[in-house]
Amino acid sequence: MLLKFIFRNHLLRWAGYMEIFLSLLLLFGVLISAIGLVTNVYGLTQNLNDPSYFQRFLGATMALIIALELIKMIARDTAGSTIEVLLIAIARKLIVSEENALGFLIGVVAIGLLFLIRKYLFVSEFNTHSGIVVSAAMPIGEAEKLIKRSLPHQPHTVGGLVAQLAEAEGRKLNEGEVYAYNGVKIRINRIEHGIIQVLEFVDSHE
Repeated sequence: MLLKFIFRNHLLRWAGYMEIFLSLLLLFGVLISAIGLVTNVYGLTQNLNDPSYFQRFLGATMALIIALELIKMIARDTAGSTIEVLLIAIARKLIVSEENALGFLIGVVAIGLLFLIRKYLFVSEFNTHSGIVVSAAMPIGEAEKLIKRSLPHQPHTVGGLVAQLAEAEGRKLNEGEVYAYNGVKIRINRIEHGIIQVLEFVDSHE
C-alpha cells in the first residue's frame, strides 16, 4: 500500500513539473503576443472607421486573457479555477463573435448553468472506493459535517489536526501514513516540501 502511494505521488509530481514547464511556455507565448498587441494599438488610430479591426483587436486581447486564466488554473489546480476559465471563454465567445439570437441565448444559458454549478453543486472533496479525498486546508467544521464525527477544534484545518496527531505520537509525516482520532482514520495522500497537501478519510475497516 505504501509503495503504491509513493509511486503514484512521484507520477503526480512529475506531471506537475510538466504542467509548470508548459505553463511557462504558454506565458512566454502570451508575452510575445502582447508585444504584437501593443503594436496593433497604433493600427487602431489608422483604422478608426473600420469596426472589424477593433473586433479583431478585442478578440486577440480576450484570447490572451483566457491564456492567462489557463495558466492560473494550472497553478491553482482547483475545480473552481476551471469554472472561471470556462466562464471567461464563453464570455469571449459572446462578446467577440457575431452570434445569432439563438447562439447568444445558448451562451447566456451556459454561463447561468456554470454559476449554478459553482454555487450549488461545487464540492471540495471527492469520493473514492476507499474513502473521501479532501484538501489539507479544509476547515475542521466542514470536515465534521462531511464525516459526521466530532474532531478537535484547536487546529483549524484537517492538515493541522494530522500534524498535531503526528507530533503527539512522535511520528514523522510521510505519505501513506494513517492517523486515527475518535474512530476516524485519516491518511496522508500527498506531501510537498514538507507540507501536507491532500488527505483522505479512509474506511474504518481498511
